[in-house]
Amino acid sequence: MPMKITARVKEAAKALVSTPKAQTFSVAGKFVECRHCENILFHKKKASLNNALSSLFGTECLDRETSVLICANCSRIEWFFDDLQPEKS
Repeated sequence: MPMKITARVKEAAKALVSTPKAQTFSVAGKFVECRHCENILFHKKKASLNNALSSLFGTECLDRETSVLICANCSRIEWFFDDLQPEKS
């Protein structure tokens, strides 16, 4: 039993280390700011906009992708249709 706990702690530590550094983003000349906590640091991910019909026929690869920003503080998700680039430091 202690081996399982140790393995899970190691997995969690690896996940923390491999998580990319949070960044700031801007859209239309304004910094993206979390509506919930007003934080400006986000993690960027891609999300697919598939629908039931494409899933039924197995054509999810043809669906569009969006940019998703996840607040580094409270985990609120902000969706953007266009690809976002981080602000230069």
